[in-house]
This record gives sequence, structure tokens and C-alpha cells, in this order.
Amino acid sequence: MDPEGESPSAVATVHATDNKNADQNLTKIFKTDFDAKYNIVDIPTPLNAFMSGQYKRSYAYSTLQNELPVVLTKVIDSITKEKNELVAQFAPTNFVQNSREELKIIIGLISRLKYELQTDKPFQQFNGDEPDREQWNNFITHLPEEGRTYYRACCMHTQSYMYRKLYSFVENSIFLKEFDFFAKIKEQSLTKSQNEILSLSKYTRRTEHSLEMFSELLKYNLWSNRGDIGDNDAHIFNMKVLDDFTTLDQYILANNSKEIWNCLCTRRSNRHRVDIVVDSAGFELFTDFILAEYIIEKGMAEKVCFHVKAHSGFVFNATARDFDFTLKYLSNHSDYIISLLGRKFLEFCKQDKFELSPTSYFWTSPNAFHCMRSFEPELYTSLQRSKLIIFKGDLNYRKLLSDVCWESSQDMKTCLGGFVPSNLCAVRTIKSEVICGLRAGFCDDLLKQEPQWMSSGKYGLIQYVDGSREFGY
Repeated sequence: MDPEGESPSAVATVHATDNKNADQNLTKIFKTDFDAKYNIVDIPTPLNAFMSGQYKRSYAYSTLQNELPVVLTKVIDSITKEKNELVAQFAPTNFVQNSREELKIIIGLISRLKYELQTDKPFQQFNGDEPDREQWNNFITHLPEEGRTYYRACCMHTQSYMYRKLYSFVENSIFLKEFDFFAKIKEQSLTKSQNEILSLSKYTRRTEHSLEMFSELLKYNLWSNRGDIGDNDAHIFNMKVLDDFTTLDQYILANNSKEIWNCLCTRRSNRHRVDIVVDSAGFELFTDFILAEYIIEKGMAEKVCFHVKAHSGFVFNATARDFDFTLKYLSNHSDYIISLLGRKFLEFCKQDKFELSPTSYFWTSPNAFHCMRSFEPELYTSLQRSKLIIFKGDLNYRKLLSDVCWESSQDMKTCLGGFVPSNLCAVRTIKSEVICGLRAGFCDDLLKQEPQWMSSGKYGLIQYVDGSREFGY
């Protein structure tokens, strides 16, 4: 693994060289004109290589082929269908026609973005008023030439770039600057879960200060991360979790709940804050609040800081707008228990027990987390003051591990590449081949039984890395 803080171009160059040498030794069998044209090889992602659409039997290839084009198509369809509603919501009365023309331009830009994705075009520079324009342009410039197209690039770079470009279209508009392409989807994922919200609210009102209870809350929090796979499936899955979560224990492949509990219960540390790097809005964000409430009320921290994304992306990613919407929805809910809990969370915000951390574009950048000390030193320094950093979801996990296809039995601290600002844990349902910390041979055994298990979202991880030795507390 590259040393912490090394530039993304250096990291990419090393891996690109390794991949090029490996490719020369592979027998390439092209099954379609597309594969032949864009140099796609019909193999899984090789060990120690970046996740990439170059490898046909990978999560990355499937994502680029089947998921991202569909996302862009649905965005175009929703804008087209709701154009009158958008014009009424965002455009001043005397600029209706202008806003309609702007919508046509944005639809055209999205269509072009989809074409560039499907034809493996190079990444384009950002030329608008994006606050992170310079960082993105420098990143793209320093990528190796063979690693700056959609399929040849690291998948984490490709996905981050596509969603950043998508957001830039409204960010640089005149009338639609406040528009979130995915707002309705995220709001519906919350409102459709009101039964689960009520059940969990009732269940957690009088909880014991015990490892068993804390472990339960971590499991609820873990399985709520499955909610971005599909609305109907996720809804059923959440109900099953609330009915009898113990039946799902067999699907948690690593569970370090006890180590996390011990970390939070220690009195030796002068750190009194817990940080949650949030993943999805909706029911998952609600379970983040529930977990944070428990941590505060049981005296394990004085404050919980929530880190959300600077802009909407990856469809369900939570932003500051989603954070505020969730609190408002809960506090104004018609059910007394839910509204009481929502008002309690709002009071926690006023008392500085809950804090929405200042916006950082690092969370939406293409950089792996081991680059944070170099590219966002203030954020890294802030995290060093945390007692525990909880990273939620598959994308944050991939960024922790640099989106590299590690040997599944590799120690997690090695895979972090020196990124250990404090104690940290990852709570994640598995949706890609990026994984570490499992028993040797376990991954291969499971692959024989379930070839698609790593992208199914059926399995989960609760992993912990002890950072106390790094700082002597």
C-alpha cells in the first residue's frame, strides 16, 4: 500500500504500471465489439488492482454498464416529466420561459454525459463556478493518460466524477441552483419507512447500558445500509431486521462490536467526541440518529458530529439538506412518539450534543481517505480529536481501502495505508469486491456457494481498527 498522503497520480501510476504488466501476460478473449473496442478483459478484478470497468467480471464493470446509465436516464425522465413543477418551484414568474430553456440545456448536458460514459470518453475539466473546481482539475490532470477514461479509470474515480459533473449542471445554472436530482427518492425512502421508524423508536426508549443493547443498535445501523439497493426489497428487509435481527447474524462476516464498545466505554481518553461519516439519507440516517442518541445518553461521548456530503450523489448520499429534512419530518410527524423523538434530536442540536460538521468537499472528491492529511489537513486534524470515527456504507469503505481489490484476509490497518487519525470502525453491507479482514480462505469458500455474494448486499461487516497505539492514549 502507498504511504499515507502520497498524491493520487503517484498511487494511480504504480497500480497502472502493475496492471499493464499483468495485462501483457493475460490471454484476452473479447466477446463483443464493445469489449474489443474499449479493451475490456473477461476476468475478475486482479488482486491488488484498482476496481475498474476494464475487468468484465467485476462490480465496477456491472456498475458502469448497468447502473450508471440507468441513473442518468431516470434523471432525464424525471426532469422531463416534472418540468412544469420545477419551473413553478424554482423560476420567478417573469422568467418561466427562460427556465424552461435552461431545463432543456441541462437535459442535453446529462444526455452528453451519458454518451461519454457509454463510449469510454476521457474525463473533462470543470469550467464553472464549482468551489472544488481547482482540486478536481488538478486531480484529472495528474491522472495517467491511460487511467482517465470511464472504463480505464479506478471505479471510485469514475463514479465520483460522474456524480460531480451531474451536480455541476444545476450548480452552474441560473434558476435551478437549489435543485437536488435525488431529493424525492431520498424523501420517499424516509417516509415509506415510517412503520420501521415507529417500531425502532418504541423499542429504543428504555435501553440498558450494556454490550448486548449496543450490539443490537449496531446491527440495526448495519442493515439499514441495505436500503439503497431497491425500495421494495429494502422495505421488506428492514421489517425482517426489526422483527428478528438475530436471524441475520450468520450474514455478518466480521463483527467487532465488543471492541467498539470497549473503545467507547474507556475513561482514559481525553477525547469526548464521536464522529459519524454518514452514507445514505432515509431510514439509514434515522438509525444513525438512534445510535448517536444512545452514545450520548449512556455517557460514552459528549457530542456526536455528523459528516454529510457537500452535494447530492450516488443517489442516496445524505447532504445537509437531507439532515435538516429528516429532523423536520420526525419532529412534525403525526405520530406522537416519532414527533417527540424528532424534537429531542432537534434539542440535542441546540445543546451541541448533535453537530452537523462544516461542509467538506473531500467527502465527495475522488481521493481515497489516506490522502486526507495532504489534501484536507484541517479535516484530518479535526478527526484526530475524535474518540471514535464511524464510517458508514460501501462507498466510504471503498475509500478507506483505496478501492483496491485486496486479498480478503489482509489486515485492515495495512489496507488503510496509514489513515488512522483515531480509533475507527466501518459499518457496511457488502456491495463490491473491496474487502479485507476476513479469515483466510473464507472468501473463496463463499464464492463457490454464492458467486455474486460480494455485490448482493446480503452480507455485512462491523470492523474496528484500534488507533490508540498511534497516539499513546
